[in-house]
Amino acid sequence: KQWYQRRVRGRDYDEGPPESVVKIGKLLNLCEGDLVLRADNEMVPYFNAPIYLENKQQIGKIDEIFGPINEYMMSVKLLPNMTADSFKRKQPFYINPMKLLPMSRFLPKPPAPKGPKVKRLGGAGGSFRGRGGGRGGRGRGGGGRGRGGGRGRGKRDRTASTGATSTQY
Repeated sequence: KQWYQRRVRGRDYDEGPPESVVKIGKLLNLCEGDLVLRADNEMVPYFNAPIYLENKQQIGKIDEIFGPINEYMMSVKLLPNMTADSFKRKQPFYINPMKLLPMSRFLPKPPAPKGPKVKRLGGAGGSFRGRGGGRGGRGRGGGGRGRGGGRGRGKRDRTASTGATSTQY
């Protein structure tokens, strides 16, 4: 097998070198045979994404991402035929642009705008019973499955009072 082949669901998948690479960061330090890179890119890489030199030669894969979100760092696990001592400080490293995610995926979403409250009918929120269902019967006359409510997962039940169907998870 070549260095760019990997197994996917029992088959060999030839990913090969990417068509283009973008700069991901510079070498900050060496630690226990791994490289520690400081990110120069606004995007966040996938875990296990291959890391390349400028000539598209793969040197390793991203192992961990750590540090503050605005200036994160990452450790790179080198391929078996590479040594950490062969790289210089501040040397740039590159990544396939398809292996990057936007930073907005990792930031909290802004709160929804507050509007006027809508009053709901039907007590504590309608027919939604949540996981596991409620305890006990539905008053006189049964009106459903009896004591205990539905305890199974994924079973469909008909709520007698509203006629609505709900799926419990």
